[in-house]
Formats: sequence, structure tokens, C-alpha cells
Amino acid sequence: MLASGGLALPVAGCSFLFPKRYRFRMTVEVETPDGLKTGSSVMEISAYKALKILPEEHAGGGDFLGEAVTVDLPDGPIFVLREICGGCQPLSAMVTLAFLPETRRGHVDSHVAAVGKLGGWFADYKAELPRKDWPRMVRFRDLSDPTSVELVRPETIGVKRIRLETTSDELTTGIDKRLPWLNDRGSLLDSHSGLTIHPTLAQTISRDEFWRRSKR
Repeated sequence: MLASGGLALPVAGCSFLFPKRYRFRMTVEVETPDGLKTGSSVMEISAYKALKILPEEHAGGGDFLGEAVTVDLPDGPIFVLREICGGCQPLSAMVTLAFLPETRRGHVDSHVAAVGKLGGWFADYKAELPRKDWPRMVRFRDLSDPTSVELVRPETIGVKRIRLETTSDELTTGIDKRLPWLNDRGSLLDSHSGLTIHPTLAQTISRDEFWRRSKR
């Protein structure tokens, strides 16, 4: 079982977890009238197999750390989020599958083995993220106002491709300097409005789609 924020929910009843992990750089290429513009971010995926004690427990879990990719364009920055769409397969799973297509989707043993292989000492993998698995892309009419978020169509702004490569570099940081409201309380971009039948975009996008840091 996979969850949207990472790879699965934490498992109860398991005392010792030995997660596999790997880091990768995601680079977004955008063709503009001023030439090719790129932005990249180093993220980390971890996964583990756990002992199931109760039937309702998951057999594995993991995490997905890092920041959204920022691409500076003539009309302002766009942000390539850490989620494909609400209800879609996790981006972390699709990235792993892009690197190692033989990975069995939704199969804990296969996924953990793939993460371990990608995080090996001499791992050097490159791939392109398929168009169907591209994350959501957004921009803000006002960078200081999270409720001004707008969806961006990749074709409209000229996104050419999304490249992936494994790396041992440090995780990318600094998005909160551009978007300081990420440090505010609340899980959604607009956490102050009440429930509504027709939520705004800001009421459907979580801050977790922009960044997630280790709690260690």
C-alpha cells in the first residue's frame, strides 16, 4: 500500500526499521523565447519492509524528503511540486519506476529492493520522467500570498522534459526563503477558510507538496 505523502504510513508493531534510501536530482527543462531555462532539486526517497503483526498494518513504509523544483522564467518562477495529482500514485514511486522499470508497482519487496539498488555505493542511474507522471506545476500571482496560486499547463510554458539522476549531493534547501509562508501553521495553502462544496485551488494543495524535511 502506498500513500501520497511518501511511500506508506508508519507501521505499528515493528521495533527495528532499517530503511533503504537514495537521493536523486530532478531537473526541469523549459524552452522559452530567451532560450532554455532549467531548475533542479535534490530529493530523497526511503523505504523499508516491516513485520506485520495485525492484518490492518502495512507491510512496509518510507518517506519522501526534499523541495519542489523552482524554475525562474521571464514571467516569474514556476514551482514543480512533489505530487502528481490528488489521488494519483506517489511521485516517489513513479520516480523509482522510471529509474528501474522492472520494479513491481505496489509490491513492497520489489520497491524496497529497487530503492536499495538505487542507493548503492556505485549507483549511477539516469532517466526521464514520463509525461504522464509529471508533477503538478503552479505559479503565484503574488509570491507573498499563498491563496494566489494558479495551476500551470506544462505545454503552455514550454516544459520540454524532466530529467532524473541519482546523486549523493545534499538535499536542496531554501524554498522557504522565497515562500516564507511555508513556515506558517496549517497543512493547506489556505487553511483559514471553512469547508466548502467548491474549494479553491489553495484549499486543495498542501504545503507538503512544496517541501518535506526530516524530523530526525
